[in-house]
Amino acid sequence: MESRFISLVVSITVIALRFLMFLKKGLPDFPVNSTGFIWPYIEPVFLENPFLSFLASTLCIFIISYLLSELNVRYGVIRMRTAMPFYVPLILFSVHPFFLRMTPDFPGLIFVLWSLFPLLASYQYHHSHRFAYQFSALIAIAGIFQIHALLIVPLWLIGLSAMGRINFRSFIASIFGIILVFWIVFVFYVFGDNITGFIDPFKGLTDIYDFTQTPTFSVPQWGFIGTMLLFLFFIITADIKQITRERSFTKKVLIFSISVILLSLLLQILYLTHTFIWIYIIIAFLSIIAAHFYADTTFRLEILSYFFALLLLAFYYCLNLFTDLSPF
Repeated sequence: MESRFISLVVSITVIALRFLMFLKKGLPDFPVNSTGFIWPYIEPVFLENPFLSFLASTLCIFIISYLLSELNVRYGVIRMRTAMPFYVPLILFSVHPFFLRMTPDFPGLIFVLWSLFPLLASYQYHHSHRFAYQFSALIAIAGIFQIHALLIVPLWLIGLSAMGRINFRSFIASIFGIILVFWIVFVFYVFGDNITGFIDPFKGLTDIYDFTQTPTFSVPQWGFIGTMLLFLFFIITADIKQITRERSFTKKVLIFSISVILLSLLLQILYLTHTFIWIYIIIAFLSIIAAHFYADTTFRLEILSYFFALLLLAFYYCLNLFTDLSPF
């Protein structure tokens, strides 16, 4: 049984740990491959004010955690009363200095998660076109920050079909939601006499990794990637056994979450170093799966694996904080 104060305790701890890492390591210096419309105009503000960038990223992970927690509370994804959907993403987004820096992927992820609310609200609702319009518009707003977010719209339409019923009207409504958002953006670029600036972000969708060249990862980096994939495989396969015992709606939500993780993994491989929004999406939806798995399990070994995972995360945080031995 979780303490009612665990969310507060974890929140304070995460803020302290992030602040300590910021003081010790500063913000990581890496180029942000912006393929959105807004970020080029606001990025200089964060580059000139590292502390503001740190505060913004910290605020974003709390918004992400709140959205995941609210999804669970509103739609009852996890039967047991638990705060895991809130504090699991807080922890996962705080063990590496990469997530201390504000990037367009954070607001992109926030709008992607927000789009889940109309999607799940469409369950067994015959007139689904209104929900299709809402979630497609929210994903389009995510695309304003990171254009690659638009690639998940087809999966959301498949999810809409699984939740209830999709028809031609729903499909047209989803297209209209996207067009409306980008039409507003287009108008601003027309007034600024910068049509090329409006077209350029869309070119990022075709900028995939050149697989004729082998990724230049070191042996430790390949080992780290393999370990993460094994952990991902373990959580998904272990939770699938629990999913089979859930009610119809919860099954659909969790299977949809797994589908998002797998699609994001494939897209991250496809774009590799060109965008990292898929890693953010994987972490968010993995938090749902991990929270469902560990909140419902009663097997001793699985409970021990939860504490072992926390110890590994603590070790990885210390590795990043006190050394430069982290593979990434």
